[in-house]
Amino acid sequence: MSELAHKIGHQERHSEKSDGDIGQIHAMQISLLAALPFAVKAVIRLGVPDILNDVAPQVQLTADEIATRIAAPSGKAADPENLDRLLRLLASHNLLTTTVSGTERRYGLTPASGLKYLASNEGRSLASLLLLNTSPEYFSPYEFLHETVLDPSLDPLRRAYGVGVFEFIEKDRALGSLFNKAMAGSSALVMSSLLQEYKGFEGLKSLVDVGGGTGVNLALILSKYPHLRGINFDLPHVVNKGLQVRGLEHVGGSFFESCPQGDAAFMKWILHDWSDNDCVRILKNIAKALPPDGKLINVDVLVPEELVVDTSIKSQSGFLMDVIMLTYANGGRERNLNQFRKIGLAAGFSRVEIAASLVNQTVLEFCKN
Repeated sequence: MSELAHKIGHQERHSEKSDGDIGQIHAMQISLLAALPFAVKAVIRLGVPDILNDVAPQVQLTADEIATRIAAPSGKAADPENLDRLLRLLASHNLLTTTVSGTERRYGLTPASGLKYLASNEGRSLASLLLLNTSPEYFSPYEFLHETVLDPSLDPLRRAYGVGVFEFIEKDRALGSLFNKAMAGSSALVMSSLLQEYKGFEGLKSLVDVGGGTGVNLALILSKYPHLRGINFDLPHVVNKGLQVRGLEHVGGSFFESCPQGDAAFMKWILHDWSDNDCVRILKNIAKALPPDGKLINVDVLVPEELVVDTSIKSQSGFLMDVIMLTYANGGRERNLNQFRKIGLAAGFSRVEIAASLVNQTVLEFCKN
């Protein structure tokens, strides 16, 4: 064997071993990965995101400095060593920035730090969403996730609790409260981005928020577009608790039966709860209520269409959300553009187009002409 061939063979064997090592390490990481969201949950409960968010930009704190700011119910000082172990894990996943000062690590936040968006941020926060998704009640259905492959007729949540997601949330007052906080916090972030990036509310006189809950989204839209007449449409028991805002009217009903009329309709995170057939039923009722030049403004996750799996962080987030819908929503799913177009055309819309791209979401316009 020539020296060159020997080197090539050695490199190939080394490469195979390296790939195997990486695969084994990755498998181990996945096996242990549940510790990460629970470590984040721990630091949220300790108030660490707010502690770091409240200091001046670019300022970093040691675990000792953070520990002195934690209010322990027992009155005892928080343990900086155990805190540092949690923070080190978070920093290794780029949720925190970290530098070394002498013999100590210092931790901080930047706009690129994931933990920044788990601070209170005047309600624009994903903290409650993380607390919801790590609650014992929300974890149980995943034990049945494999059965969706063996029998797709029943989602894991129904197998675990015997009811659908909305009945499940309504049965547990504490869980329902946490769910509402999670939706409000994540919605505030999305709506802030929407109002910056999307200009399609201009020129409208009236807007119907279909499945708008208590009217939080519509109230935010009206704050920027006060000329609009806003109609918040949801189930009667939901709109009975609706916000009282100038220009906002609440209407009770079911979008499976009919929808109020308006120049345009708005939906956020509704279609992903439902099967294609149910979506077509909802969209047909919206189309009937719109004028000939009307449109539906829909905000949802948009997953890639390509057969080659996209490994970007945005796509990974979308795929995670899709499996969450597989777990909790019977027939629900995240869709790609062609899948949205299919249900839109089946409901009577002439076209479905991307109108704006937000951080984790996409604005689609379902147009009648």
